[in-house]
Amino acid sequence: MRLLATTSRLIGLIGPLLMAPLAVAQDAPSAQARLDRGDLHATFTADFAHFAASASGVVDGHPAWRTTYIGGDRTLPNNHEVEWYADPGPDGPFKVANGILGITAAPAAELPQSLTYRSGMIMSQHLLTQRYGYFEMRAQLPQGGGLWPAFWLLPSDGSWPPEIDVMEMLGHTPATYYVSLHARPDGKPLDQVTEVHAPDLSTGFHVFGVSWRSDRIRFYLDDMLVHESATPADMHKPMYMLANLAVGGADSWPGAAGPGVTGIYRIAWIKAWQFKDLGEAAR
Repeated sequence: MRLLATTSRLIGLIGPLLMAPLAVAQDAPSAQARLDRGDLHATFTADFAHFAASASGVVDGHPAWRTTYIGGDRTLPNNHEVEWYADPGPDGPFKVANGILGITAAPAAELPQSLTYRSGMIMSQHLLTQRYGYFEMRAQLPQGGGLWPAFWLLPSDGSWPPEIDVMEMLGHTPATYYVSLHARPDGKPLDQVTEVHAPDLSTGFHVFGVSWRSDRIRFYLDDMLVHESATPADMHKPMYMLANLAVGGADSWPGAAGPGVTGIYRIAWIKAWQFKDLGEAAR
């Protein structure tokens, strides 16, 4: 349902640059299987009892969530997005209550670049980068036309591709989400997008995860396998995690947000694990 555009986004633009439709595979894992957590050891946990974030990813000299892309950008115009990713503050998009981080996308006036929505993004660039492992998020997704929540991974060296999209949901179809691999093995485009049918993801919390090994990538929903694929030849760099709530404009993948549409992306936790058998091979 998407086509990655040119790599020109590497100059100041990092993110899922989605321009035009492509064929979408249906969810078809080789066998319905439950994730085996006995093979994992924890490497990162953010449960949002506390939340520290800034545009640089540093707060009071300590690593924190970063609220801008690596190049400092706060939106992806080539995606026809209309949101401006703001920093924490009294009028910012981030609110923490009862251990849940809420990221709100709402109409706002006088934003840079004539954008029309204030929203938020967090990335783990200074908190965690890791090669291979299991990455997961427990979240409740917002419903509403034009809303576009995502959880994904990008290379820590700032290059692109590769890219792993653990979850992308279009707000007008909350019982469907997409998992994707974007790569260029041997210089040839590989943009594999898979549609996953699910319960209504806007009515409760669910766990979205990806198992990334050197030979195989498996996607999970609530610890159950929903799709798997061979690991592309160029998908072996350390990566960091991102969670963001984009808003579509005209000609965007999710379509334009309707008048006054507002949504909250609620995140209970984000975690990373490593496979016990990899050892030094994962560094």
